[in-house]
Amino acid sequence: MPIAENEALASLRILVAVARADGTVHHDERKSLAAALESLELPGGTTVDGLLSAEVDVDAQLRELVSAEAREQIFRSAWFMAYADGACTKEEEELLEKIAAVSKPTPDQRAALERMFVGRAKGGDAPLAIAKIDDPARRTQEVKRRALRYAVLTAALGAFPIPGLAIATDLAVVAVQLKMIRDVGGLWGHVVDMQAAKSILYGVGLGTGARLAVNNLAKLLPGWGSVIGATTSFASTYALGAVIEKFFASGQKEISDPAALRAEFKMAEEEARAVYADRQDVIIQSQRQNKATLDSLTAELKAGKITQEELEARVAELA
Repeated sequence: MPIAENEALASLRILVAVARADGTVHHDERKSLAAALESLELPGGTTVDGLLSAEVDVDAQLRELVSAEAREQIFRSAWFMAYADGACTKEEEELLEKIAAVSKPTPDQRAALERMFVGRAKGGDAPLAIAKIDDPARRTQEVKRRALRYAVLTAALGAFPIPGLAIATDLAVVAVQLKMIRDVGGLWGHVVDMQAAKSILYGVGLGTGARLAVNNLAKLLPGWGSVIGATTSFASTYALGAVIEKFFASGQKEISDPAALRAEFKMAEEEARAVYADRQDVIIQSQRQNKATLDSLTAELKAGKITQEELEARVAELA
């Protein structure tokens, strides 16, 4: 159920407060938040710079959240933003508890969020069995094929979010995108470790705690421009494939100009939306084929039978 515009703005301000819980919005946090907020069409008079620079009275913003949906969602999004990019600080924990006093999450809801990160491996860097392709035409064709395949899978994930825990499927989308980056690197003859793949993903503005927290919140925002779900998941994955192909073709080993990379990604994303419209039949077929498996995996996650990391690994195998 959509939430009111004033609740949406209050929620975004609270997320900014989480980012500056330690006293300031650090440069990387600001970039991540800006990239996430720019994906939304903010109401008249509201700007990204205004949201990021204004002081936030968290208590006043929490009072704006009158619906149960808004209160539940802000705790999930704030919790995710605090934990997704590393350890939660003492200041963030204190702010989360203030939000929890209003949101009143149940022990089961807290446990479900915590399970997303319990036991996550620090490795994940095992080399992928991807054969290098020397012929440029064949390599480009294979990159496009893989990008479409992974984009279709992430569209299916976007169409079947876990009720009350949509962040879990957002994380699975990120896992698929990271695998695609490493796959494309392999086609160029590079061994791309997980940290390098994350750097590329973060470089285009995807995968950060800020981006995922805002996207998760945006699913409840009426008419805010960015269609969060199957369309967005497909477009971001397909566009990522095009951008990383150019990245590896340029011979770069690390991102030298993040702003240029994000601008290129935005252009590719618009083209990817057109591809999404043309591939509706393939996407619908994939959604039907994978629905039973995705439903089963998400049920196991909610029941605590598998971890978030296990969910992500098994989802990536579907591509």
